[in-house]
Amino acid sequence: MLEIKNLKTNFNTYDGVVKALDGVNLSVKDGEIFGLVGETGSGKSVTCYSALQLLPKTGEVVDGTVLLNGEDITHVSEKRLREIRGGEIGIIFQDPLSALNPVMTINEQIGEVLTLHQDKELRQTASDKDIPVYTSKKFSFSPGIEFTVLAVCISFISLFSMLGQFSFGLPFFFIIALMLLRDYLQQDLPDSALDIMVMESLSKVKLPNPRQIARSYPHELSGGMQQRVMIAMALAGKAKILIADEPTTALDVTIQAQILQLIKDIQKEENMSVLLITHDLGVVAETCERVAVMYKGKIVEENTVDNIFKNPQHPYTKSLLNAIPKGGKERLKVPEIEEHGAIL
Repeated sequence: MLEIKNLKTNFNTYDGVVKALDGVNLSVKDGEIFGLVGETGSGKSVTCYSALQLLPKTGEVVDGTVLLNGEDITHVSEKRLREIRGGEIGIIFQDPLSALNPVMTINEQIGEVLTLHQDKELRQTASDKDIPVYTSKKFSFSPGIEFTVLAVCISFISLFSMLGQFSFGLPFFFIIALMLLRDYLQQDLPDSALDIMVMESLSKVKLPNPRQIARSYPHELSGGMQQRVMIAMALAGKAKILIADEPTTALDVTIQAQILQLIKDIQKEENMSVLLITHDLGVVAETCERVAVMYKGKIVEENTVDNIFKNPQHPYTKSLLNAIPKGGKERLKVPEIEEHGAIL
């Protein structure tokens, strides 16, 4: 489904040209979870950014081919790239808080993906249910703002009550009454098709109270919830390939396990392919079917997970496995491997 051939990427710096990728070759098959493992700086993330042409201005793909279902997407137009990103290939970034727009609600951000890639389905849903396509007539602020307004009003009402100045608290009673009246008058207004599909996307990643989350801003959510929102955005466009770029790096151990299980469950339900980028061999062992080991911009070994762990061939792979803590207190270091070696 996704095949990368002899991909070479350079970065132009003040100190000269840095060869980030030096002939990367890998293929992700239909319906499999493929792991790409290596130490920090080995070129894992640059590989996926090069494939989707998401490199910064200093980066440049100088050679190689990227095939998606047989189509060469290495030099396609920006319009075609916009169709591919989110519509055919979804991506989960390392830090969800940095990847999400801080001034847009979750509803607006997932809605943008749906509008771009699922417009036909949106219109069909609106037609079937006789509801607006994009915008509901309901009005409200984000849950954080509404909670703040209520808290301020209640605080001033309590303050003026203690001071015996009840009349000064009346405007704050009036604000609360207006908010309650608004909710009562809007309770029978239908959601738009876009709102419904956003909430379905959030429900799919097992987020509680999707309506409230849809109205929230990213900073109002926990790290685990932000990552689930990122997964919902990656899946909203019905992509058949999911690139997960170290999706558990910024999360604690308990949440890591939940996110990895969620990715595995969705992969089975949707029969999609997953390229999982990580430096954690434990994650690879639990999640992936095949794995490629990356070192200094090259794939030095590619095999099934069982074979990589039981019978590693390349010296760097052996060093990685030997560096896994085995219960002792001594901190082990991956030895420097001078030769890149061939793919084994």
